Amino acid sequence: MNIAFILETALIILVVFLVGAILGYLIRCWFFKPQVAMTPSSTSAKPAAPSSPIADRSKATPPPAKTPPPAQPSAPPPAALAPNDTEDTESEASLITKPATQAEPKAAEMVADEAGKDDSSAKPVGLSEPRNGQKDDLKRIKGIGPKIEATLNELGIFHFDQIAEWSPASIDWVNGFLSFKGRVQRENWLEQSKALASGGETEFSKRVDKGAVPSSKK
Repeated sequence: MNIAFILETALIILVVFLVGAILGYLIRCWFFKPQVAMTPSSTSAKPAAPSSPIADRSKATPPPAKTPPPAQPSAPPPAALAPNDTEDTESEASLITKPATQAEPKAAEMVADEAGKDDSSAKPVGLSEPRNGQKDDLKRIKGIGPKIEATLNELGIFHFDQIAEWSPASIDWVNGFLSFKGRVQRENWLEQSKALASGGETEFSKRVDKGAVPSSKK
């Protein structure tokens, strides 16, 4: 009787233990299941490449400072030109293209005027007096006023045909003598003189004949 009671009690305890163990396992698996978050980044992440000693060395050591290039030796000053070197220098200078400016023509006119003034052989041939005692009204030429007309008369220039026959050298001489600096060419004295000498008229001469030019009145 006692033995049967003991066995029955032991069996009940064993059953209860097994049931408790099973329930405990199920509860632990249900409530305490490990959760691992799987993200795309974690699955596709690649292990970082080991840093090379060369890259570490380049980060740690600063780049060497750049040294400035050696100074170029300055060009020696041009040697003084001998008298025979003038033509060669001018031929080389003519190869250099310079922009056209207004100052250069004026300078060239001044040189031509001074050269003509010094050349007495280029002086236009004048008359001792007007032909038939009647001089032309040189004020009908644009650019010639009473003072310039008087100066031309002193040089023996009284008629349009005299001005129309001036050579380039004579023009330069007159420019230099009157300090006009190319005014004879700019105001076309020769063209106006040729038209007036042939009996024609110019727009300016018409205005003078009408008395519309105060500086050209007698």
